[in-house]
Amino acid sequence: MKTGKHITLIACLTLLALLSPCWGAGLLNPINGSADAVYMKSHHVDVTINNGFARTEVDQVFGNNSGRDLEATYSFPLPKQASLSELSLWIDGHEVLGEVLEKQQARQVYQQQRDQGKDTALAEKNDYKTFEVKVSPVRAQGQTRVRLVYYQPLEIDSNIGRYLYPMAEGGVDEERMAFWAVDDQVHESFRFNLTLKSAFPVRELRVPQYDQQAVIQKANDAQSEEGSQGDTYTVTIDSPEGDALNRDIVVYYRLADDIPARLELIPYRQGPGAGTFMTVVTPAADLSRLTDGVDWTFVLDISGSMKGGKIATLARGVSQVIGKMNPNDRYRIITFNNNAYDYTRGYVPATPAHIQNTLSQIQQIQANGGTNLFAGLQMAYQGLDADRTSGVILATDGVANVGQTQHAAFLRFIQQSDVRLFTFVIGNSANQPLLERLARDSGGFAMNISDSDDIIGRIIQAKNKVLFERMQNVELSFSGPGITDVTPTHLPNLYQGQQLIVLGRYSQPGPIEITLKARICGQDQQWQCQAMLPEQDGLNPELERIWALSRIDEVMERIREQGESSSHKEQVIQLATEYSLVTDYTSMVVLDVAEQENQGIQTRNAQRVQRERQAQQAKAQQPVRSHRVDHQAQTDTPSTDNSSPRKDNNKPQQKSPQPKHRNDQGMFQGRRSPGFGGGTGPVGPLMLGVLVWARKKRERKSR
Repeated sequence: MKTGKHITLIACLTLLALLSPCWGAGLLNPINGSADAVYMKSHHVDVTINNGFARTEVDQVFGNNSGRDLEATYSFPLPKQASLSELSLWIDGHEVLGEVLEKQQARQVYQQQRDQGKDTALAEKNDYKTFEVKVSPVRAQGQTRVRLVYYQPLEIDSNIGRYLYPMAEGGVDEERMAFWAVDDQVHESFRFNLTLKSAFPVRELRVPQYDQQAVIQKANDAQSEEGSQGDTYTVTIDSPEGDALNRDIVVYYRLADDIPARLELIPYRQGPGAGTFMTVVTPAADLSRLTDGVDWTFVLDISGSMKGGKIATLARGVSQVIGKMNPNDRYRIITFNNNAYDYTRGYVPATPAHIQNTLSQIQQIQANGGTNLFAGLQMAYQGLDADRTSGVILATDGVANVGQTQHAAFLRFIQQSDVRLFTFVIGNSANQPLLERLARDSGGFAMNISDSDDIIGRIIQAKNKVLFERMQNVELSFSGPGITDVTPTHLPNLYQGQQLIVLGRYSQPGPIEITLKARICGQDQQWQCQAMLPEQDGLNPELERIWALSRIDEVMERIREQGESSSHKEQVIQLATEYSLVTDYTSMVVLDVAEQENQGIQTRNAQRVQRERQAQQAKAQQPVRSHRVDHQAQTDTPSTDNSSPRKDNNKPQQKSPQPKHRNDQGMFQGRRSPGFGGGTGPVGPLMLGVLVWARKKRERKSR
């Protein structure tokens, strides 16, 4: 098989399948139990996107109409790469923060406090699926206020940023669904506020499924500390009479077309201890377009979890892709539930007659049975033509429950084939650890799809990647004293428009050299620049949690592949308790301050939250800050970043030395970050959805 020719995309359509979730985030009630009187009175969300990551704060009030005290259990889908770092409960009118303990210990403390009728709360993680928050008691004829906060890194893909607030339930946990009923209704007030602060100009912002309700406002153009032009946007969705928590909120923002390729270094160091940094690389390498005809294999999940609107959405997604094929393309459709089936019986030429016939057949597909994902993958890898470029598109949430289900078995299968796998992770509660690992190990990429996404735009994003060559054997290294614990250890291939995010720790401030290496179109290329790690910069303490979560994810990856060991489990617990994170082995429990002292529970998280909140207040009062360190010096094209030495916490920092560029053929030098230009994608002006949004926006303004 010719590696350069076989770009096998596996996983693109399952993302399309989740447009009609079974139920959403909300309060859990036993299906066979009595109807409890606990309800969600209000649900308020505040999001801040700044410096490459997002902070999401959820403030809820639960009410109780009954004559007795009750317990409330609130569940919501697990956000991708989210570090749940705050759980607050208001006790006697005062906020009390939760602390992280080992999972079993935290549960025992909660149950003890609950049984004694004392105010308490517990946050637990249900593998890759959900977070669950228990609160007790919700007083009879009273109300209880709870707040949670999580952080997550965000990536810019082809100059398009995407933030997801997950509420739609994926419907993949059958055991849970058989026991619980979900009350997803907010009775009085639902509000979502998002503030986007960008050091680079933002061309457009869009909320696809909420264009009627969302109020989008642009603040005055903001000057960054370095004098470059930035933007600040706000998004507000306000439903005073309440709403149902069964639709995701997806916010797209598109940077200006002339935004440069760049390297950003975001530091945090407070006092004499170790510092933390996050590096964001946005390359603009010369990636050759593939011009030959493509063989597309669609692998469609038609198991029982795809019933209803999911299977219809899946059919529409396939229709859109097949309808945009070139005349010299071919396609094949494989479906799977308990077994796999070659639906088209081999490849079919992408002629209008064949396409129309196939589309009419797809509309008749019925969802039922289990999910034999392994069988679907096996059939997809069979019958590939070695002389043609191949794209395999798998539509699934990856929750295998029939046939081979072991994580390690999937990895061994992928390693046996020299074929790239592209996974499209459909909906919330999907098996992201498995699907993303399969994509990375095969040299492909994973893309997440929500039911509230611009589905066609996301497909076009994916298609624009796989039709170009990739950056292989990617290495990002840091040369300087005292740099340790760089994560992730294994870097993926990079495709058109993708970013690379790497975190690390440092014990010695001062200059470092950053080197990016990759093989592009058969040639080894390299780019280097120097940057400065500050002695003190206290504006981004959240980086410590994001770094720790990345380390935990790597350990959990080994556990899923090799099985649990005491050493791996201890690594997760040690990192999670030190940095106050909810994981598979740790939970966050809230109890009265006096009870914390009685039980000898340390207030690590309370101290960490205090630093984070102080930093949030400081950043809110400061100009938009650019963290570029490449500066684009020594290039033929003038830089758009007029950087100057900046001050961190009123302390002058040294100016970064001039960068060095070696054999990079314009990977960063004066080149734009790859985007959709004036064309397509979730925020592209030629997309029908954007045209509708723009028209509605004009109509609202004219009223």
